[in-house]
Amino acid sequence: MKVFEMQSRSMVRIGDDKSSLRTRQLPLFCETYNQFFWRRPWLLAFQRRICMMVRHDLAAERRENPSPVTMTAKSHWSSKTKPSRVDPAQFTPSFAYRGSASHRQNLFCEGVPLDRIAGFAGTPAYVYSRASIEGAYRGLDRAFGSLPHQLCYAVKANSNLAVLRVLANLGSAFDVVSAGELDRLRRVGVSGKRIVFSGVGKTREEIREALCYPGGHARANGILLFNIESAGELEVLLSEAARRPAGTDARPLAAIRVNPGVLAGGHPHIATGTHEHKFGVNWQQARLLYLAHKDSRWLTWGGISAHLGSQIFSLTPYRQALRRLASYVRELAMEGIPITYVDIGGGLGIRYTREIPPVPSRYASALARIVRPLGCRLLIEPGRALVGPAGVLLTRVLYIKQNRGRTFVVVDAAMNDLIRPVLYSATHVITPVVRNHLSATKVTRVDVVGPVCESGDFLALNWPLPPVQPGDVLVVWTAGAYGFVQSSNYNARRRVPEVLVEGREFRIVRQRETYDDLVRGERL
Repeated sequence: MKVFEMQSRSMVRIGDDKSSLRTRQLPLFCETYNQFFWRRPWLLAFQRRICMMVRHDLAAERRENPSPVTMTAKSHWSSKTKPSRVDPAQFTPSFAYRGSASHRQNLFCEGVPLDRIAGFAGTPAYVYSRASIEGAYRGLDRAFGSLPHQLCYAVKANSNLAVLRVLANLGSAFDVVSAGELDRLRRVGVSGKRIVFSGVGKTREEIREALCYPGGHARANGILLFNIESAGELEVLLSEAARRPAGTDARPLAAIRVNPGVLAGGHPHIATGTHEHKFGVNWQQARLLYLAHKDSRWLTWGGISAHLGSQIFSLTPYRQALRRLASYVRELAMEGIPITYVDIGGGLGIRYTREIPPVPSRYASALARIVRPLGCRLLIEPGRALVGPAGVLLTRVLYIKQNRGRTFVVVDAAMNDLIRPVLYSATHVITPVVRNHLSATKVTRVDVVGPVCESGDFLALNWPLPPVQPGDVLVVWTAGAYGFVQSSNYNARRRVPEVLVEGREFRIVRQRETYDDLVRGERL
């Protein structure tokens, strides 16, 4: 069997081995083009990037086997890979097909047919359900009951101003990772006391902006909590806090993001909780920082933080990480450093196809059982769990083409609009906006691809789709998180509009970009 064999962080070669420690789907061209890359060392960086898509725990594998790690390269382009048919309308709140079961059925978002939105806003376009966002937030918040807690929506999941306003009106706090996200919250009118600033690379300017952020009243500017991720960042925060104007009441509240050494997450790119990752510091280092600045004039230790990754379906990693944080909280208390906030991050998985997410009540109960004895307030940072199922991407069929037995459905959405399928090997269900149950029995396997000049430009491969024609509108489900926010102008394509549905009405909450938008700021 052909496998990739990793000898070091900078060298990859092909070997023959029948065993593998981790298995992951990779594009077939990795194996086909391997010799091409091997003979051209200047392209080795790209080859290494492909191999890093394989899910593995390098540290554990080095401990278990000092010899080179072998990883099977399995193609998800293969015709043998046949995703099973799933109907997201059966499990996605606020979206449903309506009409005769034996004739035409139209997909609705709340009270609005999606083909009407496609006709008005054009395609591609993202569509979000306000009711779905509100229901997800209230359900998760209610699950924690009387436990002192605060949901801090992870702005990076979907940063549209209208979406942020919906969550702000519900009483949500927010987790940001850049000054740009902070500025968005300022525009929505969110108080600084509802903002947690995370991120491994905060600049001095970003820290300064957060310290000056409107906090609710004139003498208490700043945000709720800085999650510190390195000793260097802490020094910058201290120096900027020392420069605050005289008369400022409160010192900034800070926590240290501790790397708990817990592996979790649905893909290597979204796992963040082990020492192989760039995030956080180990407890030994964190403890020294807490003690060294125990009596600082410029900040107050207010919390401790961790984040494990994304698309987590087991409660075990949360329990492991939170128990470790609880032990650290008790240790700090013995050193005279009381902790107010325990931030466990987000990462709760959602259903795209056949995944089984944890029930919110069980998730909340598992966390509460550990946190309640501490007397601390729990911060949770959900993003995908609140907005992922609330959004879809509408796209229109341009052409149908055949190539040596493969059928390609070419649509007007591309990898620059939704990069998750190629970046994370993510599966998004694709169905027609208007369906006929009689034609549903004639499903064929197709590749749904976009216009971008890349072989990796696809929304789904070997996907079961009923017969479609040019002009038909398709819906890409569960695209409310990490969809538009990761879009780009690659191939000089305009970013798409965003639409918010509110009951029987809808409104465009971001206009489609113009070609003038693409060149704004450039000079001949």
